[in-house]
Amino acid sequence: MGIKAEDLMKHFKEHESFTTSDIHDFFADQEPDIKRATVNWRIYDLAQKGVLKRIGRGIYTIGNKKNFIPVQHTGQQEISSLIKKEYPLINFCLWHSSLLNQFYHHIVAHDFMVIETERDVVDAVYYNLKDSYNNIFREPSRQVMEDFVFENSDSVIVKHLISEAPLQTVDTFQVPTIEKLLVDFLSDTNIFFFLQGMELVNVFKNVMESYTVNMDRLKRYARRRNREYEVKEIIGQAKEL
Repeated sequence: MGIKAEDLMKHFKEHESFTTSDIHDFFADQEPDIKRATVNWRIYDLAQKGVLKRIGRGIYTIGNKKNFIPVQHTGQQEISSLIKKEYPLINFCLWHSSLLNQFYHHIVAHDFMVIETERDVVDAVYYNLKDSYNNIFREPSRQVMEDFVFENSDSVIVKHLISEAPLQTVDTFQVPTIEKLLVDFLSDTNIFFFLQGMELVNVFKNVMESYTVNMDRLKRYARRRNREYEVKEIIGQAKEL
């Protein structure tokens, strides 16, 4: 099985992704009578060992890419605690702009925290945090981003969280998955105007080369934000770079 794993990695190393059927065909070339159940067990075993990584329903990639874990900022825990204290039952996530440096060619000088929470409590969270943070902005326009958010080193943005957005838990609070960030960069042009056009294509390229992207999750969230066609187009452009 070890030799077959090495052969499989060599066979698929140039493939960005491949299906269960592709893996079955690979084994069937060597063992024509192999049963589908045997292939499924081998896929499971290889995934458990990290040789394969599942990125969608029946879709895999060679498991040499990292899972995306956002860089943590010192202020996140404090803000999370403040929100949980006042609103223990609401759903929210938060992240800091420094995470952009993980897959953006240019060093991001903009220093801001993004808090996303349920739409009906955005105002309440905003006014509650306003007592503790001077440079806090609710659903900022591009003009506000340029004139105020970027002019301060400790700005906080409060915006509504899209329902069913894919999140992950790091430490004691929720943060975005890479799939959510990619779609949000495309959709929230007031905030991420500096990531549009070819800059965004390059971000998609860097992310797909370095991190595991669950394509089912990406497409599902893109549909949720009515951006499925645009995401498909950007992925196509990123693959051509």
